Amino acid sequence: MVAYASNYKQRAIEKLNLLPPDRLKVVLDFIEYIEQKEEMDATLEILADENSMQNIREADVAWESGSMNEFAPWNKVKRDV
Repeated sequence: MVAYASNYKQRAIEKLNLLPPDRLKVVLDFIEYIEQKEEMDATLEILADENSMQNIREADVAWESGSMNEFAPWNKVKRDV
Protein backbone atom coordinates (compact mmCIF):
# COMPACT_ATOMS: atom_id res chain seq x y z
CA MET A 1 0.00 0.00 0.00
CA VAL A 2 2.88 2.38 0.74
CA ALA A 3 4.08 2.10 -2.85
CA TYR A 4 0.60 3.02 -4.07
CA ALA A 5 0.43 5.99 -1.69
CA SER A 6 3.74 7.31 -2.96
CA ASN A 7 2.52 6.93 -6.55
CA TYR A 8 -0.76 8.67 -5.68
CA LYS A 9 1.08 11.57 -4.07
CA GLN A 10 3.35 11.99 -7.07
CA ARG A 11 0.41 11.91 -9.47
CA ALA A 12 -1.52 14.40 -7.32
CA ILE A 13 1.43 16.79 -7.25
CA GLU A 14 1.77 16.55 -11.03
CA LYS A 15 -1.91 17.38 -11.46
CA LEU A 16 -1.74 20.22 -8.92
CA ASN A 17 1.12 21.81 -10.82
CA LEU A 18 -1.13 22.04 -13.88
CA LEU A 19 -4.05 23.75 -12.15
CA PRO A 20 -4.71 27.49 -12.18
CA PRO A 21 -4.70 29.24 -8.75
CA ASP A 22 -8.51 29.41 -8.45
CA ARG A 23 -8.76 25.65 -8.91
CA LEU A 24 -6.02 25.07 -6.35
CA LYS A 25 -8.27 26.74 -3.79
CA VAL A 26 -11.05 24.29 -4.61
CA VAL A 27 -8.64 21.37 -4.22
CA LEU A 28 -7.39 22.73 -0.89
CA ASP A 29 -10.95 23.14 0.36
CA PHE A 30 -11.68 19.52 -0.57
CA ILE A 31 -8.53 18.25 1.15
CA GLU A 32 -9.46 20.17 4.31
CA TYR A 33 -12.99 18.75 4.13
CA ILE A 34 -11.60 15.20 3.94
CA GLU A 35 -9.31 15.91 6.88
CA GLN A 36 -12.19 17.24 9.00
CA LYS A 37 -14.39 14.30 8.00
CA GLU A 38 -11.71 11.85 9.15
CA GLU A 39 -11.54 13.62 12.51
CA MET A 40 -15.33 13.66 12.84
CA ASP A 41 -15.57 9.97 11.95
CA ALA A 42 -12.99 9.15 14.64
CA THR A 43 -14.93 11.23 17.18
CA LEU A 44 -18.22 9.56 16.29
CA GLU A 45 -16.58 6.14 16.59
CA ILE A 46 -15.49 6.94 20.14
CA LEU A 47 -18.89 8.40 21.04
CA ALA A 48 -20.59 5.23 19.78
CA ASP A 49 -18.34 2.97 21.87
CA GLU A 50 -20.01 2.62 25.28
CA ASN A 51 -16.84 1.25 26.91
CA SER A 52 -14.80 4.24 25.74
CA MET A 53 -17.48 6.65 26.88
CA GLN A 54 -17.66 4.97 30.30
CA ASN A 55 -13.88 5.29 30.63
CA ILE A 56 -14.10 8.98 29.71
CA ARG A 57 -16.90 9.59 32.23
CA GLU A 58 -14.91 7.84 34.97
CA ALA A 59 -11.80 9.86 34.11
CA ASP A 60 -13.84 13.09 34.26
CA VAL A 61 -15.13 12.18 37.73
CA ALA A 62 -11.63 11.28 38.93
CA TRP A 63 -10.22 14.53 37.55
CA GLU A 64 -12.95 16.66 39.11
CA SER A 65 -12.49 14.97 42.47
CA GLY A 66 -8.73 15.48 42.33
CA SER A 67 -7.88 11.77 42.27
CA MET A 68 -4.59 12.25 40.47
CA ASN A 69 -3.43 8.73 41.40
CA GLU A 70 -5.94 7.50 38.79
CA PHE A 71 -3.81 9.01 36.02
CA ALA A 72 -0.44 7.99 34.62
CA PRO A 73 2.27 10.67 34.64
CA TRP A 74 2.70 12.38 31.28
CA ASN A 75 6.38 11.38 30.98
CA LYS A 76 5.31 7.72 31.14
CA VAL A 77 2.71 7.90 28.40
CA LYS A 78 4.03 10.53 25.98
CA ARG A 79 5.23 9.46 22.61
CA ASP A 80 6.77 11.47 19.82
CA VAL A 81 4.55 14.47 20.38
